[in-house]
Amino acid sequence: MARSARIWVLSELYYPEDGATGHLLTQVAESLAEKTDVRVICAQPHYTQRRDKAPAKELRNGVDIRRCWSTSFSKDRIVLRMINMLTIMMSFSWNMLWRFRKGDQVLVVTNPPALPFVAWILCRMRGSQCHLLIHDIYPDVLVPTRFTKENSLLYRLIDGAVGRLYRGVDQIITIGRDMQRRVIAKSPELASKTVVIPNWCDAELLTPVGDHENPIRARLNLQDKFVVLYSGNIGRTHGMSTIAEAAKILEAQHGDAIHWLICGNGGGKQAFANRCRELRLKSVSIHPFFPREDLNYSLNCGDIGIISFVAGMSGISVPSRMYNFFAAGCPVVGVTEADSELALVLSEHNLGWVVPPEQPQNLADQISRIYHHRKELETKSDHCRKTAQVFFSRENSMGQFRKILVQTVG
Repeated sequence: MARSARIWVLSELYYPEDGATGHLLTQVAESLAEKTDVRVICAQPHYTQRRDKAPAKELRNGVDIRRCWSTSFSKDRIVLRMINMLTIMMSFSWNMLWRFRKGDQVLVVTNPPALPFVAWILCRMRGSQCHLLIHDIYPDVLVPTRFTKENSLLYRLIDGAVGRLYRGVDQIITIGRDMQRRVIAKSPELASKTVVIPNWCDAELLTPVGDHENPIRARLNLQDKFVVLYSGNIGRTHGMSTIAEAAKILEAQHGDAIHWLICGNGGGKQAFANRCRELRLKSVSIHPFFPREDLNYSLNCGDIGIISFVAGMSGISVPSRMYNFFAAGCPVVGVTEADSELALVLSEHNLGWVVPPEQPQNLADQISRIYHHRKELETKSDHCRKTAQVFFSRENSMGQFRKILVQTVG
């Protein structure tokens, strides 16, 4: 008699973590659980919800959750992050070894980077199928962040191991077309098993809110400002120095009429704050993440959103935050290369503007043009909301995950 294959979702981050990866993987698992038996192996919360202690075992919205023990040091220091990775990999390995069985479908995300390697090996041992969901491409990301060079021995060793992983897994899922191209460039034979399933927006929860109906905008005294909103991780790949330099240029032109609202955390946040102090910027305010229950109001603080990267990031990472900007009716300035998924989405759907990385003068000029053409901005804002509902809905992506993962075995 045929039975539904169990689906395992492996991710360091899962509910109650409410950062992008944890939130998205929670939605994937709960959607799949509507059709079949879904089980999750994850870590205890230690990023956005690091003070919370979640149950080691929990059944939530049809998903059987197993949370592994690990250290929970700050991820902003490399040595401490490596200790976290080591302890979590030991816990994950033990759980996978004793829980996987023949015919199971395993969806593993590239966070932490070592997790897919262990999952793939244990899938082979237990007769399970391994589906790799790529959120970031290693070792490629180490080059634009200047941790290593492409011709270095470290890069070549990691790249060789990643290529073997890609060839060994049963399916590769990328979240952008640029990412798919980069994967296939490593091994052309991967084209037949590499698919794109884009991330999505929470269009039911995120809706446009007027400036004077927004309590966060009022609390921050931004009702009469033109606000450029940065919302998300502030990492080494996000070109924050370009933002600081552009803000300095615009202050000289417009005074404090254009305000930069920076919301988030990450390894690049302190360096950005230091640079803002050096430039004596008065038009920039920096805040931690707002709680997810306030996300709709926080995203509606921006007249425009900004998503920025350093040069060389095309195909390495796709910013899921753009879809929620669109759902809130917030057009986006993408500081990114022209062939990136971000640039393609903005251009194809007319949802914003694209500026090359590391060119603060061009960024300042573009924002100044937007500031002086509010009618165009209003039209684009309405278009963002409608496009998000049609093209970037959760159900569109969930249908693709179900097609790949919901199977039966004899």
